[in-house]
Amino acid sequence: MFPMSDGQTVDRLRRGTVIDPYSQEPTLADWDSATVLELEGVAIAPSSSSETVADNRGQVITQMSIYCGVDQDVAEHDRIRDRNVLWEVQGEVAQWRNPFTGWAPGAEFSIRKVTG
Repeated sequence: MFPMSDGQTVDRLRRGTVIDPYSQEPTLADWDSATVLELEGVAIAPSSSSETVADNRGQVITQMSIYCGVDQDVAEHDRIRDRNVLWEVQGEVAQWRNPFTGWAPGAEFSIRKVTG
């Protein structure tokens, strides 16, 4: 089923790890040194949007769903760049796989953007 012939291409950004100078434990590096991987033939579908308005602040949270092949390398702490807009991957990637035949039509994961 994937990649979709009329799907679009997005970039997956992933941070590496560095050793924390204080705890000597591995921690995520900053986004400036993130590795980029193109994901081709994906479908992006609207999911939900919510708005919170306070006296001095407004916030909009927008969520989308991405449908792609099961072999795409995406994890829960990655970011997705679509047309220069950065989204954060939310949760784990759900892979569709038939337990009887092994047929794997695709995978789905959520992305989120917070503004305000």
